[in-house]
Amino acid sequence: MKLTKEEFEEMLQEVIVESGFTTGFRVKDILPYIFGIPITAFMIKQRFGPKTIPNDLFIPAITSATVFLLAKLHKI
Repeated sequence: MKLTKEEFEEMLQEVIVESGFTTGFRVKDILPYIFGIPITAFMIKQRFGPKTIPNDLFIPAITSATVFLLAKLHKI
C-alpha cells in the first residue's frame, strides 16, 4: 500500500499532537535541568577540586546522570 502525501501529513499531525510536541512546555521545563545542573556542578567542581576529575569525563557523566534522573522521574 502506498501512502499519498495527504495521508502521510495527516498521520504525522496525529503523532505530533498526541505526543505533545506542539505545546513545548516540556522542553521549557527540561532544558534548565539538562543545562543548569551540569553547569552548576562544573562550577562547583572548578571551585573546590579542579584537578580531581578530568572535565572530559566529568561533564558527560553529570549530563548523563541528569538525563537518567529525569527519565526515572518521568519528566522526559
